[in-house]
Parts: sequence; structure tokens; C-alpha cells
Amino acid sequence: MTVLEARDRVGGRVHSQRIDNGAVVELGAEFVLPGYEALRETAARLGLELYEKGTLYGDREPRGGPPVTREELAAADLALRDAGGGSIAEALERLVPSEGARAAIAARLAVSSAYELEDQDAASLAEGAARFGDFPSHGVAGGNDRIALALAERLGAAVRISTPASCVAWSERGVVVRAGGDELAADACVVAIPAPHALEVTWDPPLPGWKRDALAAVRYGQAAKLFMPLAAPAPPSQTLSVPLRFWTWTQRGAPVASSFAGSSSALEALDVDRGPDRWADAVRRLRPDLEYDEAPPLLSTWHDDPWARGAYSARTLSSPLDDKALARPFGAVAFAGEHTAGNLHGLMEGALRSGLRAAREVEELLSRV
Repeated sequence: MTVLEARDRVGGRVHSQRIDNGAVVELGAEFVLPGYEALRETAARLGLELYEKGTLYGDREPRGGPPVTREELAAADLALRDAGGGSIAEALERLVPSEGARAAIAARLAVSSAYELEDQDAASLAEGAARFGDFPSHGVAGGNDRIALALAERLGAAVRISTPASCVAWSERGVVVRAGGDELAADACVVAIPAPHALEVTWDPPLPGWKRDALAAVRYGQAAKLFMPLAAPAPPSQTLSVPLRFWTWTQRGAPVASSFAGSSSALEALDVDRGPDRWADAVRRLRPDLEYDEAPPLLSTWHDDPWARGAYSARTLSSPLDDKALARPFGAVAFAGEHTAGNLHGLMEGALRSGLRAAREVEELLSRV
């Protein structure tokens, strides 16, 4: 087995970093939520422990918008569980009479999906990132990317970093993958890269039309994260800025205030492309109760990352995800990645499950060789 990794590290959009005050922050995917069975099983198999953050992912306190009660939010959540067709924005107008609840839930959903609600399918309200409630959240002790690091360690020299694939010659009998000046022949392969990069690889023969069209239709949400060191750990909390569409949370034992902004318009309003200063000021106004350290904030973005170009896939109306075509193999090639994970797209759990599915497909392909 050979693994070709385009980056100079493994993990992709899961990337953990320890900041100067000792806190481990997640530059990418962060929350392990209820139902993440594949992730929990994988962590246990690798000898990794999960810890409870104390942060209630699905129960964020809205601030800065029209007045709203918890009862109104609960009623709106219930009404949206069977939203029908159209966009999320239309569903909110149709099903949520409370102005405060509409504004708070719109902010919450735009943040979590990282995409504008006017072009987002109301069907995505049934997906994992949109869930409301006081359920617990977890993370991998020492950083979520320890899963990728542990898997890579088991494979040793078979993992080749800084080695992007440029060409895949495929047939029913096998594949030849070109990376740099090398060519690797194999009975089968798994392609686990974001959709735009899959389209940029040279395919010989060309991609089947149904696969090319499905990959071309994938749209990515835009998001960023900001980490502000604290003088001391604060109790777990979660606060949503309704007008600026970001949320800030603290977690058990970590001296840092973490923030996540979702959607292109939110990143523009926070001037993310110019650095962390405007956003950091907004966090201080949203959470004046926190005791901030003098250390500078850390900003994490993905739209300017050449191997990501976005946060994660979005279920849009103008360019729908074709779940079956994205996941379907052809020839001796299987496909993985969060965008191939159906209703679990955009999630660590979806990425892991897609890899397990692709592995089963490769086993089936090899059994026929």
C-alpha cells in the first residue's frame, strides 16, 4: 500500500496546534458529537482517548439580535424539523413567526453550514451540523489530528507527504498513478481529495461524464476560526453573535476563547482577509466577561489554502450534491472524502465513514481480480 499526501502533513482539514499558553486548538474540524460512531471506534482502536469539552455545541446563547426567548427558539427548532422544499431562508420565513427566533436560527445555521441560507437546501436542516440541543461535545485528547497521525504512523514509509498526484490512468484491471516523476501501478486506488482537485487531476481515459458532473457541482462553504488566549481557563460556555454570524465558546480546562465564523458574507464583515484584529474586537465586545491574555490572537482560514479552497461541502439549491454519483466507484477507482458522505458531508464522521466505505469497495474490486 502507498498513500500519496499532497500536503507536508497528514490530516487535511483536521489540524491541531498547541499555542504558547499550552492550550491545544483545532484549526479545522473540532467537535465530536453524538452519533460519531466511526470516529469513536477508530479512536479506541488506536488507543486514543476522548474528553468532554463542556461546551454545548447545539445550545448557543444568541446576543445582539432581536429579543428572543428559549421557548421561541425551541418552538422554531421543532417547526423546522420537517421544513419541506425550498431554501432554508424561505423555510424560516414560512415556519418561524418570531423575528428574534428567525434571526438567531438564521445566524446559527449560516455559521454551522458556512454557506448563505438563500441558496441552501432546506433538506440540510436534517443533517448533523444543524442539530440543536444540550447534548455534550467531545474532542480527541491532545488534538483531533492524532487520529490521522496514528494511522499514518502505522503505515510508516508507505505514507509519502508533499506528493500530490497529477495523473490517474485507470481501467477495470487496475490503475497507474503519476506523482512528480514517479509512476505507481496498483490493482485499485482510493481518491480522497476535495472535488476541485479531483477535477484537476489528469484522468486517462477521462472521467465518466456522470462523475465529472457530480464533482463539478460540489460547492464549498467558507469559514474561519479565531483563537484568543485567556489569562486562565474559563467555565464552558457558548455565545452566538447574531448580527455578525460567529460564535465564541470556552471549554473545560483550556485557557482560550475559540470563535468560528461561517459564510462568505460573515468573513467579509469581519475583515478576515486583513487579519484577526476586527474579529478580535468583536469577540471582546461579545464576551467582555473573559480575561484575555496579551498574546496575539491566532487566525485560521481555509479559502486561501491551496489544498482546500473552502471549509466543507454545502447542500445548495443552485448546484445540488449528487450523493450517489459522488460516492460511486468506477473502474478500479473508489472515492472518499466528506463531500462523498451523503447526509454526513462536512463532518469528521462523514469523512471517516466515507473512507471505510471506499475500503470495502476496494476489497470487493480486488476480490474480482
